[in-house]
Amino acid sequence: MSEVNPYLPPQADIIPPSDPTTQPLASPWIRLVAQIVDGLIAGGITAVCQLIAGYYTRVSAGTVSMLEPFLWSLLTMAIILGINWNFLLQGQTIGKKVMKIRIVRKSGAPIDRTRILTHRLLPVWVASVIPIIGGIAVIVDALCIFRSGHNTLHDDIADSKVVTA
Repeated sequence: MSEVNPYLPPQADIIPPSDPTTQPLASPWIRLVAQIVDGLIAGGITAVCQLIAGYYTRVSAGTVSMLEPFLWSLLTMAIILGINWNFLLQGQTIGKKVMKIRIVRKSGAPIDRTRILTHRLLPVWVASVIPIIGGIAVIVDALCIFRSGHNTLHDDIADSKVVTA
């Protein structure tokens, strides 16, 4: 008959917590698909708003003011923020949630929503509204995910990386 000694420490397999600095980086292709998902959602909503507002009719008639595309860009940014506001608390957007990836600091620590807005989204948006060179800058930024560290320029600015969730 075996007796249980109540004074022995508990016996259990202890699994150490995962080191946040060793989280695997998200694949550039998965990041690209997440960005496409986000773009389709925001672009679709903006396109419907533009259709309702008669923007396409004014474009075809040539009566669009120089300021109007900038205002539509502001609306698109507001839509992106609105639909992703709660997801940003976890370092995600809808596309990143679907693809099971998230944004963290390069140290592996969680990233706050303010840093995502001011260091990741704002620089890209500001660059995108600059005529001609804005589109080129956004494409160059996006293509940087194919660098060895899989970081975009806005990742470098925000001191962030995208990892598997």
